[in-house]
Amino acid sequence: MRARRRPSLAAGVVMTVTWVLLWERISLFVVLTGVLLALLVFLVFPLPRIERAGRVRPVALARLVGRLAQDLVVSSVRVVALSFARRTPRSAIIRVRLRTRSDLILTLTTELVSLVPGSLVVEVRRAESTLYIHALDTVDPDKLRRAEQDVLDSEERVLRAFGSDEEIAALDAEAARPTDRRAGVGRR
Repeated sequence: MRARRRPSLAAGVVMTVTWVLLWERISLFVVLTGVLLALLVFLVFPLPRIERAGRVRPVALARLVGRLAQDLVVSSVRVVALSFARRTPRSAIIRVRLRTRSDLILTLTTELVSLVPGSLVVEVRRAESTLYIHALDTVDPDKLRRAEQDVLDSEERVLRAFGSDEEIAALDAEAARPTDRRAGVGRR
């Protein structure tokens, strides 16, 4: 993959604002050094271009953010309750094969899963689009299936918010099929 040599305006603004926030006061010198530092970062550490076939869908993005907020609250309460329980939690590592091959969707799904307390992505296999998840207090088969389904649901929300029309059509076609692709943990 060829590295990008042209700086991104949005990323440059974010880096400059971050630099300015690190200082106690705003001055022309601080802003200019922030801009120069952002340009230097782009020249020294060129990033590959992110291939994005989809577009942002505001309604689906709002659903994704709303569900993330709900998951954060519910999972936080569960983790706190577990910390007060008088038992040692038993956890598992589960493998979840995602439907997408997009690096952007894979990354966003990984971040969403890791943000929710009680789950953590411990390994990503990009070539296979597979995530390995540490699921807290999850060992019985029903909980394992639920944890896997939660990851696939997160991926679906990300796809519906940022995916291409083809990816969304594939999701809709999968939902219309009578058999569930996610019928069992460890089937792959």
